[in-house]
Amino acid sequence: MRDILDQDRPMTLGAVKLATAILGLALLMAALFVLFGALLALFKGHVIMALTRLAFGFALIIFLFVTVRLLGEILAALHRLNDRLAILGDDIRNPTRVTSAPSETAGE
Repeated sequence: MRDILDQDRPMTLGAVKLATAILGLALLMAALFVLFGALLALFKGHVIMALTRLAFGFALIIFLFVTVRLLGEILAALHRLNDRLAILGDDIRNPTRVTSAPSETAGE
């Protein structure tokens, strides 16, 4: 996975969390617009429309936020797994020689 602006540099987990936080702020602004629209509909006398707008609007926003948040967590887990596999692969390719095995009688 590469960084958006610099393709030679790998993307960090901090960048993914920052992008999730920015999206969270954008969805918070969208929730405020949904609330404002529902209040306008309520003041015009459309109670059912205001309630459905609130229910479906907030449900959609929460669904989007949770989905993106879970995708970010999956991406972080895969990133950590890739790092662990790279370390394990390096250890397998470059074995170090054990000079002597620990003896069982050394503790007695």
